[in-house]
Amino acid sequence: MPPDTPKRPRNLAAELMAEAKLRAQLEAYQGYSDQVWSMGRVADLLWRHSDAARPLIRKALVVELDDALERESMPLPASDGVLLLEYCGSVLRPLLDDYPESAEALRQELQIIRYVAPYRGPDDSDYVTDLFDYYILYWLRTDQYRSIVEACDPEIGALVLENFD
Repeated sequence: MPPDTPKRPRNLAAELMAEAKLRAQLEAYQGYSDQVWSMGRVADLLWRHSDAARPLIRKALVVELDDALERESMPLPASDGVLLLEYCGSVLRPLLDDYPESAEALRQELQIIRYVAPYRGPDDSDYVTDLFDYYILYWLRTDQYRSIVEACDPEIGALVLENFD
């Protein structure tokens, strides 16, 4: 402490309360923990359940970080719709088009449907489910891919058709 700075009486209780308040504010700002970084609801879900989606997420994050540097502002979460379009076009559709040779990889990627079908997002109860329905399940229900999904994983096929309005 510089010599011209007045000394304050030390109040341990006040310091602990201030520290606890700051910690609570940081946790509220960062979501539910100071040890978890959210990339966005869809990006988080894809990251946890699809190894093949991780390079797509990385690319989207790098682009967003570069854009944030350019605009001199905080980075935004990865765009849910753009990420799902990229995931469908770069991961799922090539596997569907290469079936039955890609059966094992496709079966692995389709497992994400088990997590999405019952998922409810924190802000809007149907947000993530609706996005997956619009960007992913729509294609899985088409005549071109429906029979492939049912043949590859009958349980997932039932989930895809069950959530169809």
